[in-house]
Amino acid sequence: MNDLINEYWTRTQKPETEETIDVDWTAEYSRQRKDRMHDAIEDYLNDDRVDARRAYEEMLSCIDNTIQYHKSSQEKAVELKELMLGHRPMESLHSFSLGS
Repeated sequence: MNDLINEYWTRTQKPETEETIDVDWTAEYSRQRKDRMHDAIEDYLNDDRVDARRAYEEMLSCIDNTIQYHKSSQEKAVELKELMLGHRPMESLHSFSLGS
């Protein structure tokens, strides 16, 4: 039964007459990433209400936001690792009860 399912999907997804297209997905992603950056820059440059200084400052702001995001993620990851390794804060002596 399993072979019949595989055979069905193989035939319906890729007919024998269709040539296989080899795509370099890493290069494709790089090209698309550059295109997205180009579109954003072009958006700033084509907006008459935005001067070069504002475009520059907003780009720097985006970079600062990325730095802050990764910094807080790193701090959280380091804290988790410390907990996983058994490095836990000491409980206050006042929180322990010795009984009545």
